[in-house]
Parts: sequence; C-alpha cells; structure tokens
Amino acid sequence: MQLLLWFDRLRDAIRAARASRQPRPQSPRHVAYVELSSICNAACVFCSYPILAQDSDRLKQMSGSVFARTLELLLQLGYRQCSFTPTTGEVFANPQWPDFFAQALQNEKIESVYFYSNGILLTEKNIARILELPNLHKLAAVHLSVGGTDKATYHRMFGVDKFAAVQRNINALCKALADRQLTIKVCCEARIPKTIKLATTDIERTFNMAGYRHFRAEVLRFFDPLGGLVTDKELRYLPPVRDKSKLCYRLGDIRFDARGGIWMCGCVVSERPGDTSLRIGSTDDQAEDIMLRQTEIISRWRQGHLPTVCAGCRVYKPAAGNDHDLLPDVHR
Repeated sequence: MQLLLWFDRLRDAIRAARASRQPRPQSPRHVAYVELSSICNAACVFCSYPILAQDSDRLKQMSGSVFARTLELLLQLGYRQCSFTPTTGEVFANPQWPDFFAQALQNEKIESVYFYSNGILLTEKNIARILELPNLHKLAAVHLSVGGTDKATYHRMFGVDKFAAVQRNINALCKALADRQLTIKVCCEARIPKTIKLATTDIERTFNMAGYRHFRAEVLRFFDPLGGLVTDKELRYLPPVRDKSKLCYRLGDIRFDARGGIWMCGCVVSERPGDTSLRIGSTDDQAEDIMLRQTEIISRWRQGHLPTVCAGCRVYKPAAGNDHDLLPDVHR
C-alpha cells in the first residue's frame, strides 16, 4: 500500500513539474504556410477538422488567382520559406497542387519549399509528379503524419481505414527517392494514444523498407486540446503554459488559408470556430496593411493582451533573441 502511495506522489510530482516548466526559447523561422485545401480525407481525433468541417463555408480549394496573390504577398512581406501545410486539410486534395508547387519552386526569391501530408493520396502518380517538379533541389522536406504503425492504432487516431495505403505510399516514396539518390528529407511523425508504446525504429521498419538514408522518424505522444475542441480521453495532453510574457516565436510565421484569409502563426491552433484574433487580413489587402496588423498584435502582446486563441495555447514557445528579429527584415 505504501509503495502505491509513493508511486502516486511521484506521478503527481512529475505532473506538477511539467505543468510549471517554461518551454525553451526558439528562434523565429519566418515560414509562410500556404493552405492549398481546407478539405481533408481523414477525421483525426487530435484535430479540430471534424468540428470545423460542419461549416461547409470553410471547405475550400485554393484557386489559381488566390494562390498567385498569396505568392505575391508573402514575398512582399519578406518570407522566403514556403510550406504547403494545410491547417486542417490535405495538400493533395487540391488538383492544382503540381502547378502551385512549380510556381513556388521556380520563383527565384523562394529559397526552400516543404509540405505536410497524411500520405493517403501520396499515390504512385503523385510521387511521379513530385519527381517531375522543377528546381527539385529547393524541395527541402516532405513531412508525413501517420497514426502509429498498425491498422488498429491508425484507425483509432485517423478515423479512416487507410493504413495499408499509407504504408504502401510512404514506402514507395522512400524507394523512389533512394533509387534516384536524392537527398530530400522525409520526416514521418507517428501520433499515438497513451495506451501505445512505440519507438522510432518501429516507424522506420514500417514505412522505410527501402532504407532511404534521409528518412527521419518521430513519435508524437502529447497533444494540444485546442481550447476544448479535442477531448479524447485516450490522448495525453500538453500541460498549460503559465508564463507567456515573452512573444511566441510562431508569431514570426504567417498563414494563408484556402479561402484567402491571412493569419499570424501557421499552427493548427491559430483558427477555431468564432475566433479570429490572429486574423490579420485577406489576399485583397495590401502588404502595408497586413504588416501594420502584425505589429499591432505584437505590441498588444507586449502589453499583456494576448490574442484569445494564444492565451490557452499549449504549444507556445518564447522567441529567442531580440524582439526586432521576430518578423522578416522587411518590417525594419
């Protein structure tokens, strides 16, 4: 009995330490996140998409005109890294993705491009399209989100029976890259419930049978409840962050949604039903107006007035270095 009490006290002490810890500072990355599609083909238990999808007005494919204006604006605002990362959608759901990727890669001011996908639509045809892209040396990384390394866990986390397809697709991508001796990073992130134990070697054995040298595996065990939108009891949640006096490094990023909206921060936490506190404009606005709204949000943060979506965010990390380096050079 005493041993059980000791374990309970130890567990409580560990939880208290986690809750009180301050995240390590991180340097701003100045990434422009471009959401080509807000439509997804999965229903992940850790994502707000199942709730956001109830509003059909949110489900859009980025049009050619909106993308052209997006590319123009992000360059005017000083961004040189472009990430095709949907907030809640799937990049390959937009049939125009090869053209949009090509435009970004061919732009001489864009230094690097990467993208996120759940791998369901990473078919042989789409792999071939990736390999046919111009300036492929500027495609820095492919990030893939999976739900564990078995069919049951995958369905538990992603809500669809697509494990076999995803496993086949990612292995095919790794083999294609290895056969061509390319160096594009493939980052495979396995999201798991608290009941599952998983090692990075398990991920490599499951999704990188070709032994592609530039494959990186990561296990994600902790999640943000997104202000109560995510409530699954089988997930482990990040502890609240108590001290947010310093600016968050993610404020240096910008996000262009599929509908033409523009937001500070590229994270999934930035957009919730009824909350536009991080929205700084649309593709109809001028760059000067967007920059002004960026600096207004930063100024209010310094005064202790955080955007409401940021107040409860658990993935917060303070920005390292000087506050003046938070936004791209064009702001100075």
